[in-house]
Amino acid sequence: MISDTSDVTAPAKARAPFRLSPAIRNLLISSASVLIFFAFWTILAESNTISATFLPSPAAVWGALVDAQVDGYRGHTLIVHIAYSLFRVFTGFCAAILVGVPIGLLMGRSEAVNAVVDPFVQFFRPLPPLGYYMLLVLWFGIGEMSKIVLLFLSGFPVMVVSASAAVRSVQQNHLRVARSLGLNERQVFWSVIFPSTLPALFTAARLTIGVTFGSLVAAEIVAATSGLGFIILNSSQYLRTEYVFMGIFIIGGIALILDKSTSAIERWLVPWAGKS
Repeated sequence: MISDTSDVTAPAKARAPFRLSPAIRNLLISSASVLIFFAFWTILAESNTISATFLPSPAAVWGALVDAQVDGYRGHTLIVHIAYSLFRVFTGFCAAILVGVPIGLLMGRSEAVNAVVDPFVQFFRPLPPLGYYMLLVLWFGIGEMSKIVLLFLSGFPVMVVSASAAVRSVQQNHLRVARSLGLNERQVFWSVIFPSTLPALFTAARLTIGVTFGSLVAAEIVAATSGLGFIILNSSQYLRTEYVFMGIFIIGGIALILDKSTSAIERWLVPWAGKS
């Protein structure tokens, strides 16, 4: 007798619990933390515990942003001020990379070059930008050149030191394998050394972005009539704190976007970063 098993149901497969991807989870956590920060800021500002002169509300800062774009600030709209600052930062940043990376790579490859250049780099690296900005103004004038040179000098030591250290950190067994395959020193550099230094160079570029933006206010402190640093300095003299906050948030936001963009480019161009 054949038994009817049609009514016997197999146990249902256990469904895997729903899990968010790490990227989405981190994005949600970051978004929540930002919202909590702005909520706390709004409550603190609206409670009149602190004077609006010292802590304007987010609404006041937003109003300053709209006014600066619609009515302008000291003769320029907000977009024009941002464009001036980005031009100065990008020019100094690109110059720091184009000059600093080759010198750093040479220092990492040659002890003689390192012995000649390293004392000057280490002496100059801790100097604050305002400490020598007046000299740059005397040498290059009060125009754009002195501002760009200041931003260049702010990021230059970071790129030099990082590039030099990256070359020295290349694994020696990789170099020995490349030489055993018959590669000459130029081929070893372009096939092994330079690709190995790219992750460190991208990290240095991200640090340089922050350094150059950090020196932006100093670069626009003398005879400037445009730029985000100028807005911060000028508005602080008249206690227009909402414009100070506006400039700070714009600089931070732009720097954050550039940092994330650089990180994305690194993942695209250097997929081997962090992998042995």
